[in-house]
Amino acid sequence: MARAYADRSRFVGTVSGLVKEMRPWQWYKQGILLLGLVFSRSLFDPVAVTNVAVGIVAFCAVAGATYIGNDIADLEEDRNHPRKKHRPIASGQVPVSVAVAFAVLLFVGGLGLSWFLGPLFLLVVCTYLAQNALYSALLKDIVIVDVMVIAIGFVLRAVAGVVAIDVYLSPWLVVCTFLGALMLALGKRRHEMTVSDDPAASRATLAEYTEETLDQLLVVVLAALLVSYSLYTFFRGGLWMMSTLPFAFFAAFRYHFLAHTRNLGGDPKFLFGDPPFFVNLVLWGLLVVAVLYGVPARLVEVIA
Repeated sequence: MARAYADRSRFVGTVSGLVKEMRPWQWYKQGILLLGLVFSRSLFDPVAVTNVAVGIVAFCAVAGATYIGNDIADLEEDRNHPRKKHRPIASGQVPVSVAVAFAVLLFVGGLGLSWFLGPLFLLVVCTYLAQNALYSALLKDIVIVDVMVIAIGFVLRAVAGVVAIDVYLSPWLVVCTFLGALMLALGKRRHEMTVSDDPAASRATLAEYTEETLDQLLVVVLAALLVSYSLYTFFRGGLWMMSTLPFAFFAAFRYHFLAHTRNLGGDPKFLFGDPPFFVNLVLWGLLVVAVLYGVPARLVEVIA
């Protein structure tokens, strides 16, 4: 009885450890795949929704395999780190052999789902994997390049969402996604620099960045993002889409404010806990969907 209980506890611990290794709290990043679905006016197309959902699962799987692979590669380093030593693989909660098998399963499953969505989607996923491998092996230690590569990863997700439903890839989607992700990446670097007593010990590039440099870059990127989104509403979105500009400006300014006053730039998911930011984001999303799907125009026709 005691042995059976111990085996069951060990099994539960291993499973929970594997789930933690997949970093489910990072899955919100795959929401970028929804951009193509929304802006192509395919949100109510069941086939398109299904394809994007499969694409999100595929990205979660390959990202999970990547996380596990990185933790196995950094095993000895993590065991000597005050915080990372508690990760399931580093702590021994998940045996390395089990982690390897699970990573292979995730990798194969993710690539299989990607192939199901078509060779082009598979190509985007493979490019994403190659980008991650280059980042982990080399690019993460090169100033400026490190944050740009992170932003490119988000662009690849946005492109994947478009490819999954076979619609036109708007350059505005690429530009705005890149600048938005770059803003968040710079905010994260600034957060890491301000909260750590020895920033360079946790990330090599922080030895070369300065707060002043990051602040200047953040303002430049924020301005470029707002100009790009404004131009999109002027030339592609139409008159009604311009009504979303106040919400976009508030979101960017609020992020800048929170990054500087409350140190919330470390992880974008914490922004959702800020009521003004979250409410504004919901309102912006609802308004965008309403405009793209013709709700304001229909209301005007009814009133007229």
